Amino acid sequence: MFSENLKALRKQKGMSQETLAQQLHVVRQTISKWEKGLSVPDADMLIRIGELFEVSVSDLLGEKLEHEPEMNQVAAQLALLNEQLANRTRRHRRICKGVLIGLAAVVVLTLVLNFAGMATYRSVPENLTTVDLVCTLDGEEYGYTITYDQNYRVVEAGGDAWLFNHIGMDEHNDANRQIALIEDYFDLRGGTVTVTEQEAASSAEAE
Repeated sequence: MFSENLKALRKQKGMSQETLAQQLHVVRQTISKWEKGLSVPDADMLIRIGELFEVSVSDLLGEKLEHEPEMNQVAAQLALLNEQLANRTRRHRRICKGVLIGLAAVVVLTLVLNFAGMATYRSVPENLTTVDLVCTLDGEEYGYTITYDQNYRVVEAGGDAWLFNHIGMDEHNDANRQIALIEDYFDLRGGTVTVTEQEAASSAEAE
């Protein structure tokens, strides 16, 4: 029987129950129960034990016993072993299938959400406003153009280099702030600023 064979193989190797338990990563009480016939290891453990002692599982279970009742018991153990292996294989396949289905669902959902987000962005374009400033001072005229979004954040701005050299517009990303800086600069020096707002455009049209 398995219990007797295990005990005999362990002693042949000069192993204690504690040493064998460490080799198989179980507690010593488990080895004791196996050798007393109180329990039987599962299929995976039987294979590990066979590999450790360099014997087949059938020999480990006592296939070559002489008495018929004991032979029937071995056959039953082998049938149980085969059933356990088959069940483990089926469970493994079900788990793998479930994981693959789950990953596919996540990929599809991500693609759908990304597409929906792009569609929403395109269907609700951000309105842009462009204003032209014509500034005069000491008989000289300077131009400046500012394009900003609905939150007055500057999207694009540019004009005469003289303005950049005398007024720090680049330090401010707020359209109202830039316009106010230009107006204040020319007002303080006796100049004029004319602000003309162009028709509102969408970001899609601006592109």
